[in-house]
Amino acid sequence: MNRPSSRPTLRFFAIILLLLGGIAFTASLGLASLEEEMAAKNKQLAERKKAIQSLTDKERSLHKDLAKLEGSVKQAAASLQKLEDELDALKKEQAEGAKRLDELLAEREKTTGRLQELMQTLWPIYLTAKEEGFASVEQWGEANRRETWLTALYREAQSLREDIERQSQIMADQQSVLDQNAARAEAKLDKIKASRAELEKKRTQFEHQIAQVRVKKKESEKEIQGLMGSIAGLRHKISLQSSKKISKLQGKLTWPAKGKRVVSYAPDGNPPSNGIGLSLSAGTPVRSVSWGKVVHNDQLRGFGQVVIVFHGEDYYSLYAFLSEAPLPVGREVERGQQIGVCGFYPAAKGEGLYFELRYRQKVINPLKWLQSG
Repeated sequence: MNRPSSRPTLRFFAIILLLLGGIAFTASLGLASLEEEMAAKNKQLAERKKAIQSLTDKERSLHKDLAKLEGSVKQAAASLQKLEDELDALKKEQAEGAKRLDELLAEREKTTGRLQELMQTLWPIYLTAKEEGFASVEQWGEANRRETWLTALYREAQSLREDIERQSQIMADQQSVLDQNAARAEAKLDKIKASRAELEKKRTQFEHQIAQVRVKKKESEKEIQGLMGSIAGLRHKISLQSSKKISKLQGKLTWPAKGKRVVSYAPDGNPPSNGIGLSLSAGTPVRSVSWGKVVHNDQLRGFGQVVIVFHGEDYYSLYAFLSEAPLPVGREVERGQQIGVCGFYPAAKGEGLYFELRYRQKVINPLKWLQSG
């Protein structure tokens, strides 16, 4: 037997590839899933950026409102200061008015006292003169002068006392006005203080809202950084996946092993050969021709131990007559990575390897895909 040529075996092999199609299809979704994941990440990134823009607009609006509020607070503070100054002036006037009123009251008391002293001094003289009578015209004239003088003195003292009473009343009225003005100023001051306290409370609320917005922005920015890192990683993976596309490697595939070709590709030959056969030295490593995933590692009638690697895009490579094949199904392999060791190959009448390359389960000429030379 020079080469594997059984039609039933080939049909059986095609059935195996068909059964492996589900696994291969899942593996082929790797790049698509990466692209879908990156699209989802980009969508999340756009949403986060939109959220940050919304938060930025809100922060800007809050700052604008806060600036207006600061203006109101400054106006309230200025009004409060002005009113406090006015109130201080009123209190000063109150104190001065009270002092002046006290002085007038004290002066009134002194005048009243002096008048009483004067009356106490003059009244006995008047009574004595009246008791003695008027002995002569001269005495009568003197008494009349004394009485006139005493009356004038009393009237002057009474007038002075009335002036003091009038001034005291004026001062009392002025003091009452000052008290009323001070009371109104105090009430206005309390109102402005309450207004300022309310403004301060609103300012604190605005500052708290701004702080919350900044925290959310920081969280969103952190999420964006994470998303951008993920997107960069996905782009790198997609770039690697794209660079590993076997469809772009025609004429560049690594040879599974270096040896003498004893079987050529001849699918229409008699007997047909869907791949190539190599004669190798004992113990020669067999390597994957490109990046991919092991989807089959088992005995296959007429081919011995067979490893099939799926390379994506519906491309498969088959390695038959292996003596060792340690990689389990599902293991991803790199280009040129060892997947086994050559074994006895009947067509080589010794150690060798049978190799096939398939696209959509149909055989293709591996010599057009392997590196020349």
